[in-house]
Amino acid sequence: MSSPLEPIFGRAQAPAAFKAQFLHSVDDPSRIVLEGTLHHVWHRPRWLRPLFQVLGRLHILVPDTGTEIPTTLEVVAKRLPDGRAIHVWWRTMHFPKVRHFPTTIVHDARRDRLIDLVGPGNAINMVWRAKFSPPNTFTLDTDACGIDLLGRVRWLPPWFWPWVLGTVRFVQRADNLDIKRVEIELVISHPLLGDVFGYDGTFWVRRYES
Repeated sequence: MSSPLEPIFGRAQAPAAFKAQFLHSVDDPSRIVLEGTLHHVWHRPRWLRPLFQVLGRLHILVPDTGTEIPTTLEVVAKRLPDGRAIHVWWRTMHFPKVRHFPTTIVHDARRDRLIDLVGPGNAINMVWRAKFSPPNTFTLDTDACGIDLLGRVRWLPPWFWPWVLGTVRFVQRADNLDIKRVEIELVISHPLLGDVFGYDGTFWVRRYES
């Protein structure tokens, strides 16, 4: 496996932008960068702002809000010491204070799920139900959450983690006319408070040869 997302796409005919981003191979020396704009970044209610500030310092969520934020996402493909392919998605968001948010994507063969490693030391393990819906839609939905403690992941009970971390819905669509353009939307929902965080944006997938 040269990309952790290979099992999601299988033999499907994915759009060119998806192939470049999601199937970026560890053997490909070129740089894959999504360049574009986050049109809206928001969170609510206002009294949760101190929580988002803490999550921002931990590189878990964006603490800022705003419109038309220039943003890039570089896909870095590499292998773990055990040989598994991973992607590091390095996001740079140009708020008045520039924010960097790296996350690591790995495929868990036992669960047949993608896992997003976030936070200090990649301690938070977010398990995704990932799906490619031809011809042009890719989605991620939270399936489980765990915390790595001393090298062992402790999985949070399914009745508990949505109340603490919320559930994430991510949608990315490839443009039917511009093969390099994609539209994204992410929303985090809480069982009691409803939608508490989100952003949407437009990006172009660029390949830079090394």
